[in-house]
Amino acid sequence: MNRAIKFKLKNGKVVTIRRIRGTDYDAMMKFFDKFVRDPGVKYTSQYLGQPKKNKESCIKMYDNPNNLFLGAWDGDNLIGESTITKLAPDNPKYRGLTGETGSIILNKYTSQGLGGKLKTIIEKWARENGVHKLYAEVYHKNIRSLSNLLKHGYTIVGIKHDAAIIDKEWMHEYILEKILEK
Repeated sequence: MNRAIKFKLKNGKVVTIRRIRGTDYDAMMKFFDKFVRDPGVKYTSQYLGQPKKNKESCIKMYDNPNNLFLGAWDGDNLIGESTITKLAPDNPKYRGLTGETGSIILNKYTSQGLGGKLKTIIEKWARENGVHKLYAEVYHKNIRSLSNLLKHGYTIVGIKHDAAIIDKEWMHEYILEKILEK
């Protein structure tokens, strides 16, 4: 994805979706901080007090052609992001055929069609870049994300039991996959 697109949410608000680059590092760190403080967000791998990500490694990651980091912007504010990372792109057996994907959206902007739009763009990029299968992991209590993935054609293929503890409760992680048709 090389150009920004405008997307109208179900509530009528228009947001901009564009590729995140290394120059967006500060906006990403601000977004992560806001995300973990969002009272409607609980069942993700992001957490309060999480160490700030290293700027140089993030810039490399954002600008790596084997990754796509999408940002959804409400004006100058990052409100959501969705990613795909080609797994083992240099391995001759795997050749980046699988892409690990995930999305996080501020609670205020969920249930507005944004998650589905981000998934559509990620899948288009994946097909254009030789990815055959998408892979995601979701905590079993993250019903919104789980429902969205299932709605968009993902299948639960496994469970990691007792994968994490959130609020003194063990969380299982569902492993989901989607085979992309050409």
